[in-house]
Amino acid sequence: MSRVLLQDIVMDYPVLGAYDRSLKRLLFRRALGESRVKVVRALDGVSLAAASGDRIGLQGPNGSGKSTLLRLIAGVYPPTSGARDIRGAVMPLLGLGVGVNPDFTAEDNIRLLLRIGGHAFDQAVVDEIWDFTELDERARSLPLRTFSSGMQMRVLFGAATAFPTDILLLDEWLSVVDQKFSAKAEKRLRDLVSRADVVFIASHDRDLLNRVCTRIVTLDQGRIAGVATADARGRNELNLERLQA
Repeated sequence: MSRVLLQDIVMDYPVLGAYDRSLKRLLFRRALGESRVKVVRALDGVSLAAASGDRIGLQGPNGSGKSTLLRLIAGVYPPTSGARDIRGAVMPLLGLGVGVNPDFTAEDNIRLLLRIGGHAFDQAVVDEIWDFTELDERARSLPLRTFSSGMQMRVLFGAATAFPTDILLLDEWLSVVDQKFSAKAEKRLRDLVSRADVVFIASHDRDLLNRVCTRIVTLDQGRIAGVATADARGRNELNLERLQA
């Protein structure tokens, strides 16, 4: 059974400028006994539990900690303190550039993302993902950095959604999917949402969260400001146009 359990999570970002990175400055501060580094508290005492069947919506203003919380669940960021217990395979759809190398070819990045996801695959799987992108065959051997943002998204989305997962994490990065590709992406994403055990969706669209989620968690300055039960109707329903709002 998949689950996400967070207990009293605190996560601090160190704030380092060029001046702080200076070796001379570092030695000077140590000589003066100044060992503390300035930090920004991104998450502050967050406790949250989700089990199979839960669809958790995350809402709050920009900077409230939604994306940071998703990245912490995905294992991108370690907590400064608190307990994090994740059971199940996690698929983070969190934005362009996560886990890719722009200097690698598009095909090599597909292979890289599949390996990062722990998936066994062969050339047939890679070919199927490329067919899904609907991009020109010649682009497979080009560096990913030469692609437009829309082309990159097709490659990353195709690779990331090639296999079902236990825990699905969605952020509002899907807005860069071009309109021609959105219907195809929506169908694939709706299938993933319906098959995943646990889903987290960060969005500013309260109506979307009400329709898709079972609970809505409101974040404010890194803290949980409230938890509400969402409308259970259509909890597996997903409209990509609303995610783009």
